[in-house]
Amino acid sequence: MKVTQFFKQLNKNLIGKLHRTSEFHQRMWIVNVRESTLNNDTFVISEDSFTEPMQWMKRHHYTDYMIDELDQLKLSQSVSFKIGTAEHCLFRVK
Repeated sequence: MKVTQFFKQLNKNLIGKLHRTSEFHQRMWIVNVRESTLNNDTFVISEDSFTEPMQWMKRHHYTDYMIDELDQLKLSQSVSFKIGTAEHCLFRVK
């Protein structure tokens, strides 16, 4: 009986890890970076090519708090952050 419970728990943990790992590869973001009224860039970020979750965000100096906020966003939700002199507006599309 204990062996069966051990394998059930092991399987449950493995499935959870695989789901979380594959989930971040499916996320897509639209990121608008506004530094001024004349300097405005928009990016489409697909985490498909990332080796770790939020790789683009980490490269652009997002704090752990910001990354946690993004990680909790559902589809079609958005959030804005101030990074240096620029405002980053992110919209989760997938």
